[in-house]
Parts: sequence; structure tokens; C-alpha cells
Amino acid sequence: MPWRAMAGLGLLLFGGLAKAAAPITLPVYIEDSHAGTFYWIIQNLPLNGNYQLVLVDAHSDASEILNSDAIRDQALRAATDNQLEPMVQRWRSKGTIQCFNWIEPLLPHPITKVWWIAGDTLSPRQIAQKQREVSTEINAHEEAIARRDRDFSGKYEVIDLSHFLPKQFASPVVVSVDLDYFASDQNNEQSRARLTRVLDAVLKLPNLQAVTFSISRPYLASDAQAHFLLHEALGYMTRVINAEVHYEPFLDTGEDHSEKAKDFYRQSIAVPRYEVENVPPGLRTFFLQNSSRIKVESGREMWDVLLTKWRNAGQTPRISLWVNGQRLAEAGAEEIPSDKIFQLRLENENQWKGSQIRWKVLVASEEKYNLANENQGFADGSPKYLIHRELPVSGAEGLSEVTGETLFPYLDRKTALGTLRVYCEVSDGNETSTSNTVMFSRYDGAGYIGKLTEIFNLPYVYGSALLRADGRESADARYGADCSNFIIYGRRREGYKLPYVNPGQLLPYLTEIDKFTGSKDGVAYGRHGPIRVTHDLVRNGLLLHFGTHMAAVYRADGQNNFLSATTPVVHQLETYPEITTFGVMAAKYKEIRIMTFK
Repeated sequence: MPWRAMAGLGLLLFGGLAKAAAPITLPVYIEDSHAGTFYWIIQNLPLNGNYQLVLVDAHSDASEILNSDAIRDQALRAATDNQLEPMVQRWRSKGTIQCFNWIEPLLPHPITKVWWIAGDTLSPRQIAQKQREVSTEINAHEEAIARRDRDFSGKYEVIDLSHFLPKQFASPVVVSVDLDYFASDQNNEQSRARLTRVLDAVLKLPNLQAVTFSISRPYLASDAQAHFLLHEALGYMTRVINAEVHYEPFLDTGEDHSEKAKDFYRQSIAVPRYEVENVPPGLRTFFLQNSSRIKVESGREMWDVLLTKWRNAGQTPRISLWVNGQRLAEAGAEEIPSDKIFQLRLENENQWKGSQIRWKVLVASEEKYNLANENQGFADGSPKYLIHRELPVSGAEGLSEVTGETLFPYLDRKTALGTLRVYCEVSDGNETSTSNTVMFSRYDGAGYIGKLTEIFNLPYVYGSALLRADGRESADARYGADCSNFIIYGRRREGYKLPYVNPGQLLPYLTEIDKFTGSKDGVAYGRHGPIRVTHDLVRNGLLLHFGTHMAAVYRADGQNNFLSATTPVVHQLETYPEITTFGVMAAKYKEIRIMTFK
């Protein structure tokens, strides 16, 4: 989906309320030069908008373009005449915008303020010095050709990362990260830790609209450092489930006129640029395994040829799922009955003899999220973007096969049921290659309840009806659900075309059996007497509707097949799905309607 279309989701209808919001799917854009970020912004943000820019960069990129008003006017005319794309192509070929001056022509609109994160920790003296540098650079041509809006120095503020963390932004925010921010790091581990810290902070911004990255190869120490930093940036962002990652390896921004480039010219050396064709084996396997998550538009045919070349080289670890001794065909998701024995195997094991094998699982970094941009008592203030983190599989180091029992601790803690994603890394001491990721869902029981157990072990996602991932919607993608979408998932898995809606909107699809009025001798009574619970009712979906929340009866084991305080029920509310009892739920909710699907 184009980002402009995604931005249109800013007016959401959720729970009957319309509210402006940051995009549900976070746009992420990566290009070699920061000049590419300029082009992405003018093609994707309204040019009269009011956005704040958070710049994570070793340099301010604040240089003024001579007669930049002409740049602004041309961009506005092109946008009005639907001529932005050909104008951008011309500007790219001529090098009109450079990596050191791409921000100034975006001021005062669509960027109204720039927060330059110039380091992790800076002294007041260092901040003041950098602020003076910005003021000089951003007003460099005022005496020659004055801007209409004159002094721009007040539109830049220099801060460090430690003071950025608690900041709140009332207006929409775009974050741009230049990987040269990490160029002086002593080693890869330091870069990984610092990059993670930056991106963790970025993803917490409540009005985040987009994240862009610049590789900036001329400012990095080596190709190896560029490969590593790109791998880490892509690795983090592809683990953000509701992010759409665009990488453009073949786009050019024209001749580089930076002072850094001039140093290379004086030495008769070509200015380095990032060449994706030369990525090391570890990054190749990452691109192959994440080809569906990383979108390349410009030069798509070249990209497909490159992927095919890497794939045919046969140097990619591959794992498969085996159940009761049979290899399962790959269908994107596999359901495994709880009484079946299963393993995950590294298929091309002989190719990796002598290599270190590490098995990992992907799990949600939080137990609850809030996609709806609403605070209505459900996951209030929780993160908007679903981030997966990797955990090493205990006891699997060096093994070419992992048994199901080894993976049980990473499933639902009480039942060892639910959905899990597993992959492995193979290292020869220099390069680490990544296998495909296998997703499986271990379930227990037939019928409706058995289907619900498939998505145990997944986080609570308020507003999960808005989620689109892996070509599926809401809980179908098996990344999490809210209370009603958890209940609806089981019905949809049985083949019924039921929409993902909130508890109130689900009522037209339900039939009321009775209404709880109280208990007597441990048995729940309704208006028609004791409320009966049968295996057939449970199998077809016996639901408890609390108005703003929902649950389902898990088993028919109450007193004499009646609903009782000890009857197990299953629900999901602000944490992972859990099995509790009717008595616990009845103590919390005054109104309980006993219902089933029509």
C-alpha cells in the first residue's frame, strides 16, 4: 500500500469513535544517501504539512542551498501539477539535492522543527558549539540571496540522546537516522547496542509517522561496517510487525559535492557508495529470508535477478518441520495437534559441518499493544508498534535438530500450546547465515475451542482489527488479538466469514441463550433456570458476553453439565490468552450474557 494511502488511515473508525492517529503501518525508507530522504519526504508528505524531524546523525546536514526558495517553489508547482516524479528524476540526475543540504529546503514546511540528536551524551558546551555551527550553516547564503522566511536557526535544536528519551511530541514526527552516527564505534557490539537504544526510543514516540535511514557509505570506515550497520537496521525494522520496509539499493542522487567527496576526488579515488551486489553471505541470506518484508521498487527486475542468483548459490541454511516422522509441506503456518511428536531440522546439515548452529525463537517484546491510538481502559499507553525479539533456545546450541519438548518453554507457560516462530543461525566464525523462519501453532482439542488454542502465547493487541501482516488481517496473521478478535478467530478458522469487530459490533452475529442472574449451590442460574453446558455447545462456541469484553467456555466440566464457579473459561485481556474460571469472571462483571454463534 502506498504511504499516502496508509496516511489516510489517520482517521480511524474503531469502537464507534473517530480519532486522528499515526499510521497503523509504519513506513520505513532506506537509501544510500540522505539526499534520498529529501525526495521521499516531498513525495510522501503534504508539502504544507507541519512535521517535526528528529535527525540522528553525526552531522547537522543544515547547509543552506543557494536560492532555496526556488527549490521550494518548483516542488510546490510540481506537486500541484502532478509532476513530482519527473521532477525528482531530473533533480536526482543533476545532484540538485545533496547529503549535507537536504533539510533546509524542507523548512518551514513540511518540516517545521528539527531536533538534531548529535550524540548519546553531550555537555552543555558541546551542544552550544554545535548550535552555533548550525546557525552559521543554515544562514550561509542570506547575504547573497535572502530567503523569504529569513533566519532559520531557531528551527534547529541540538540535543543528545539521553535528553531526547523523555521528550513528547504533540505534532507528527518523522525520524531520520544516518548510519554514520555509529561510524566511530569501537566494535560491532557497541554499534548494535547503540542502534537498538536509538530505535527503541524512536518507536516510543506517540506521533511517529515514518522512519528513514541513510547508509552514507563515504562516511563509514569500510564496506564491512556498512554491511553490518545496514544488516542491524534492517534486522530491527523487519521485526516491527506493523512496519512496511522500503529499501532502494539502485537509486542514485547524482554527483556528490560534499567536502568528504572532494577529499576522494583530490586523491583520484571514486567516492564510495553502497553496492548491494557485494553484500557478504550473512546479509545475502537475510535478504533472501526477508524478501517478502523488504520492498524494492526502483530497479525491481535487477533486485529479483540478484535474489535468484543468491538463491541458486545454495548457501542458505534451511529448516523444516517434521510431525510424527513426516516432513510437512511449507504453507506459511502449520497446526500441530498436542498429541503429536514434532521436530525442527536443519535440512542441509552436511553443508554446515564444523559450523556453529544456534536456534532462536521470535516472541513479542511486550505482552500488550495499542494500535487504536485510544485510551479507553484497554492497554492504555501501550506501544503502538509490535516488535519481535529473538531468544536463544536453551539446550539447542550446536544441534541440527530441535525437538518439540525443547520448544515447549517458549509456548504458553501453562499448556505449552499456541503459536511460535523459530529459525536458526549458522556461523563459520566469520559470517553468520540465517535460515528461513518456521511458524507453527500447537493446539489441543477439536472444534471451536481447539482453534482458539492455536493463538495462545500471543500478546494482547487492542485494535487488532486494524492489523495487516503477511497478507492476512488481525488475528489471522497470528501476531496477537484483543478480546473480541480472539473469540472471532476460532470461528473464522472453522470457515465462517465473520468480520473482525469489537464486542458490541459482534452482537448481530450471536444468539443469546440465557442471561446470568446469580448462583445457587455453586451452579449458575439464568432467567430459564440452571445454565446448561454441553460438549456440543462448547465445541460450537459457548460465549460469555460482558458488554465490553468477551470469553468462551473452555470445557464442559461444571456440576452436572451446568455452568458453575469452577467451569473453565478462556479469554484475552491486556495480556496473553489465559484459562480462568467462570467464578473469577462473574466476580468481576455484573452483566453476563450467555451466547453462541448464529
